[in-house]
Amino acid sequence: MKLQNYINLVAVIIFILLFLTGITIYTDYGISWDEYNQRINGFVNLNIIKQFFNFEIFPGIVPENYNGSLDVYLKNLGYEKSSQNFEKYMGKEYGAIFDLTMAYLEEKLKIINSIDYFHFRHLSNFLVFYISSIFFYFLLKKRFSTKLSIIGLLFWILSPRIFAESFYNNKDIIFLSFFTIGLYCAIDFLDLPTYKKSFALALSCALAISLRVMGIIIPFIVVIFYILSIAGEKKNKYQNLNKIFFYFILLILFTIVIWPHLWTNPLFNFLDTFKNMSAYPWRGSVFYFGDYISAKNLPWHYPIVWIFISTPILYSLLFIIGSVFIISNMIVGFLNLSNNNISNDIWKNNKERMDIILFLIFFFTIFLVIKLNSTLYGGWRHLYFIYPCFIFISIRGLEHFYNKFSFKYLIFFILPFLIHTGFWMIKNHPFQFVFFNNLIVKDINNLFELDYWGVSNKHSLEHILINDSNKKIKLFVASASAYSFSLEMFDKKDKKRIKLVNNVTDADYLVTNHYYQNGNPKILNYNFKNNYNLVKELKINNMPINSIYKIK
Repeated sequence: MKLQNYINLVAVIIFILLFLTGITIYTDYGISWDEYNQRINGFVNLNIIKQFFNFEIFPGIVPENYNGSLDVYLKNLGYEKSSQNFEKYMGKEYGAIFDLTMAYLEEKLKIINSIDYFHFRHLSNFLVFYISSIFFYFLLKKRFSTKLSIIGLLFWILSPRIFAESFYNNKDIIFLSFFTIGLYCAIDFLDLPTYKKSFALALSCALAISLRVMGIIIPFIVVIFYILSIAGEKKNKYQNLNKIFFYFILLILFTIVIWPHLWTNPLFNFLDTFKNMSAYPWRGSVFYFGDYISAKNLPWHYPIVWIFISTPILYSLLFIIGSVFIISNMIVGFLNLSNNNISNDIWKNNKERMDIILFLIFFFTIFLVIKLNSTLYGGWRHLYFIYPCFIFISIRGLEHFYNKFSFKYLIFFILPFLIHTGFWMIKNHPFQFVFFNNLIVKDINNLFELDYWGVSNKHSLEHILINDSNKKIKLFVASASAYSFSLEMFDKKDKKRIKLVNNVTDADYLVTNHYYQNGNPKILNYNFKNNYNLVKELKINNMPINSIYKIK
């Protein structure tokens, strides 16, 4: 067997191991508080489809064992008068293709138990991410050698926060996944436009845009770089214009079809969504460098700091090096700019053009959110979709050393970092979402949010239910965390045992994942440490991410 075949086999083995890992551990993660709301979003959009066509396209949306109408069912899920107030429904602006599919499958597969349903969502979430990982690998292969592409794939997989959230973050990771697929299709199309590629690009872009309007970056990039590519050409200048036109027609059609919110007024609703999402009306505050700051008044460096403190430090260092090389090549290109052939002056080949595209997507997005003062919270999760660009630029930095040194020496240097990250992920499973690198080593829990999603709540509830035999257990939640949602991961018998109370003095236990705990007036005015004993504390790197106190 040739050496190249062995190298390709390594990539196949990695994908097999990733798949087997995902389908083995997907039940280990708790529920994020957005998952419950996104479930509602799926049912609401299914109802809109039914009403739009005036008949029940998807019969039996309401579970068979439920005695009531769909509107009553949605109300019980937390959504009032779905049919009358859809335009006022906040979730309509989030693309529903994933949640809609999940809601439909929930009924078709007769998933009645909430535990099974959310486990099914976690598995589906991971599988979407898994498919995007394949596209990301082939995206890297369009630019780098197979060896470097495999290292980039390992960077992608061994990203603790991304890996953990690939199971339960059904907003940002799903968007990241479809954006990655769209990015691959865009690069593939620009390399050699065809009608088949136009179709694939249109569909992938429509899926990304319908999930989050920032997906429009990809069509924007395609247009810009198509124009630059033909600038200065004298022959066959417009030979691919028909394929571009075909792409945009399909893009518009696909986007409208798969996004029910656009059906009544496509242009207005799209522009309105873009406006609203760029300044999302979230009025909460963010715990950042030890202070609670309004999400609308965060300092400009918030996303940049979060990217660099929550990503393995090796990736960040290589990203800086890769950025320097790309910038230097761009400067040289612009200095040599002429009117004869603009594209050949800016980039020498498709690989250099690819460098520029992914570099611009990353930095333009960062610039845009800072310039527009976009509402950010929960770390940099809203910007996860530019992570493929981040890893790409990191591998571009690694390529510099790859060209100067033997690959075996490069592996000798990189492998310990990858092994260390992998062992950390295994050791702290399933809490990889609280990963911080060594840029900040002290008092991280007093500087930044840890468990924004409330995923660890499931595990504190498990501990209480296992170790307390009482038929009724009263809990006071000392954080802005949705413990009521986490109860959906337990059977009816356990749910009935747990009662959430509004007064700390009525509780048997006080539970907290420390999210907004310091801002809770009921806690500030009650010295719970003198009245409760600490019975269980979940720590990662000596950082408490979930604590259970029992009344003395």
